[in-house]
Amino acid sequence: MDNTPPQVFLGGTVGANRWRETIVIPGLLARGVAANALFNPVVQHWTQQAQQYEDMVKRAVRYLLYVVASPDPLGGTANVSAYSLVELTMSLYDSPDRAVALFDTTGMARHTAKAISKSVKDLHERFPSAPIFTDYDSMMDWLAERLRENK
Repeated sequence: MDNTPPQVFLGGTVGANRWRETIVIPGLLARGVAANALFNPVVQHWTQQAQQYEDMVKRAVRYLLYVVASPDPLGGTANVSAYSLVELTMSLYDSPDRAVALFDTTGMARHTAKAISKSVKDLHERFPSAPIFTDYDSMMDWLAERLRENK
């Protein structure tokens, strides 16, 4: 059994949005990324102990991926995870060489999608070299390439 620690923290939106299980994990595996390189922090109960373990993993991984999306992409909700936005922003400031962002406006209420699109533009201006994406394939290609090259 390979005891290699995870290299990518899969942070961001939770809820009915299953982006980890349906898009990103299968997409990265198909691009040659090992399953044990990925850390999925989603647990049934986000206890203090789970949060502490998550924080420990975040300190150790090579990349901190945050997907900001609708928690219910089929429901047209205006909600977006406030904590995911805060976590991403802190990572861009604290660890710009490790932070990776993906913004997916699918299923968001029109005004929320507009605000997110403006946020993407503003983050690109503030962090011009940061890997900030609006489509999954480009983000997964970028991330898989760096993991293969150990960048």
